[in-house]
Amino acid sequence: MSHVRAVRPCRKRNRRGTSRPARGRRRLPGAALLVIVALAAAVGTPVAAAATQVPSIVLCTGWAGCASLGYPSYGYATQGYQSYWQMSPGDECTNYVAYVESRILGAPAPGYLLGNGGDWAAGAAANGVTVNEVPSVGAVAEWNGGSFGMGPLGHVAVVQKVGPDDSYIDISQQNIGSAVDGYEWVQINAGFPATSWQEWPDNFIHFPIGGEASVGYYNPQRGSAELRDSVTASADMALRLGWPGTVPVVGSWNGRSPGIGFYDPATGWFRLRALGAARTARSPVLSFRFGPPGVIPLAGQWTGRGADGIGYYDPRTGTFHLRDKLSAGPANYNFAFGPPGMVPLVGNWDGKGGDGVGYYDPRTGIFRLRNSLSAGPPDYVFAFGRPGMIPVAGNWGGGVTTGVGVYDPRTGWFRLRDQLASGPAGYAFRFGPRGMIPLAGDWLG
Repeated sequence: MSHVRAVRPCRKRNRRGTSRPARGRRRLPGAALLVIVALAAAVGTPVAAAATQVPSIVLCTGWAGCASLGYPSYGYATQGYQSYWQMSPGDECTNYVAYVESRILGAPAPGYLLGNGGDWAAGAAANGVTVNEVPSVGAVAEWNGGSFGMGPLGHVAVVQKVGPDDSYIDISQQNIGSAVDGYEWVQINAGFPATSWQEWPDNFIHFPIGGEASVGYYNPQRGSAELRDSVTASADMALRLGWPGTVPVVGSWNGRSPGIGFYDPATGWFRLRALGAARTARSPVLSFRFGPPGVIPLAGQWTGRGADGIGYYDPRTGTFHLRDKLSAGPANYNFAFGPPGMVPLVGNWDGKGGDGVGYYDPRTGIFRLRNSLSAGPPDYVFAFGRPGMIPVAGNWGGGVTTGVGVYDPRTGWFRLRDQLASGPAGYAFRFGPRGMIPLAGDWLG
């Protein structure tokens, strides 16, 4: 039987530093990120067998208790005495969430007062932050004031994991009256009535988080791209990119800010520009030919410093050809890695120096990655996802290493994993229509 384990009031601070009740807000219609994703994927979900039988399950309780089971509290036990985002310090849901969003995930402090827990969605939406009913890792789960068991001030928590097809979410939350230290991780299952504890959140708030890769897609029929700054349900930017039949390329052409471009497989020409220029449809910044027509374009920081270089993979020979400079000229690195007919990848797999390369075998679903830009054995070999997917690679956690993922063109679903090993997806979501070309990049720079 479900029972209520009500949260204590989640208060803001007023200008004198004291707490006050919140006023009601209307319900809105219908997130380093994979620092959280990696941890959630590592600890897994030990209660999956019961996931559809009860509304929610407590995964751990208390700062030390959760840590002993692999569920972090991110040092809030020693850092929670401070105020974050003008919230009341200590055992407060709002201060805990503001701490994780700002200190762990790197979200910038809002230039406005968010208020009590149940005020956050309306305040964030009014200031241009994406608020919707779609969960994402790192997003803020919000319950309106008066929601079942939440009290008049509402409640907020941090989304730690999202189940397949949004079937469940794992959250971490502070200010739970029955929990040790007021802290716990809970798995909430979708599809239960709003009178069940712990009910599904009313809203999800997607504060922009820079420094980590997010995703996008390229429509090869239209020659257009849709990108999103964080893992949300809709595109944050749309732009024209080449013309039908061209291939997108993502990199940092000046070493400071994100860039995008395209490769024309009919001619072998690259056309690259800063992402900001692309968004305003300005002329390409760089245009040059490199390699023969009909190859697969690549971009990466081959030297480990400065701007990205370009390259290509020849699927007919299984060879990589990479150039440090963004111009026509000979390749600086030429080597074979793997058999012909693979799907190439680029990433900083070990977090040291420059990028390495790799490939995905669509027949087996196996990744093989190599740190060095030379022929030789792979440094990482693992299966992830089903065969027949399209691989992606990105710095999901905002750190120094690159993770991988797969995109299913039949369904439009992305599945991402931070660890370079077999295991469950740390994050799964659908974005865009079926049959697109997936993109990954740090669009915020």
